[in-house]
Amino acid sequence: MLGVEGKLDRSRLNKFLGTEQSMFAIGVDGCSAGWVSFKFDTSSRATLVELIDLPAVLRNHPNDFACVGIDIPIGLLDAPRACDLAARRILGQPRGSSVFPTPCRAAVQAGDYEAANTMNRLITGRGMSRQAWCISPKIRQVDEAITPDCQQWAFEVHPEVCFWALNAKKPMKFRKKTAQGKADRLALLKGVFPDIERHLSHRDHHVGVDDVLDAAVAAWTALRMQNGKAERVCEPEQDEKGLAATIHY
Repeated sequence: MLGVEGKLDRSRLNKFLGTEQSMFAIGVDGCSAGWVSFKFDTSSRATLVELIDLPAVLRNHPNDFACVGIDIPIGLLDAPRACDLAARRILGQPRGSSVFPTPCRAAVQAGDYEAANTMNRLITGRGMSRQAWCISPKIRQVDEAITPDCQQWAFEVHPEVCFWALNAKKPMKFRKKTAQGKADRLALLKGVFPDIERHLSHRDHHVGVDDVLDAAVAAWTALRMQNGKAERVCEPEQDEKGLAATIHY
């Protein structure tokens, strides 16, 4: 199996021998058990849902993780992020309300909500929502593990923006927690991942239906990223750690 200039083409040889390594486009969403991933094997087109240690993934970059879309803010600024504002404009109301203002890094590192709220107001000029505080531990986990180099293969998504893109750039009509909202999102995803209902039926009891759906649409965006088709809501801003702050779809 020789390639250019007579050199051994390892990928062709592995394929011929049946030893070609799987590569995954992966979507990750936070859940009560930690982090749930939806993995799409780009060779076999098989899918897998499993819990992962996301900070360890970011630190070690497993060889088979090609692209990873993460539903968590990446890139923490001392002012409102342009990507959050752009995502809200894209979604309009009421879906735009699902994109909450990302807190600054100092607020995420605070010990309790009152301190975080005070710190965020002092630095950014606005308070911190309870919703943002509830996911602050996960924001902190990712912020402490990710580097600018990671962002070559791991990037931020927002599920509602991804569903907007998958739905011919139209926002979803119903909230994701409602029965109709889940049904509408599932219908869209079945066109991409036909076996997704199997994962909903056999998911871990700490993982909600909406967690799987959000991870799956993040995986769809990861696949778009791998294929060079992903877009972003605005040009990235850079935080003090050199992280790019933007949202992909």
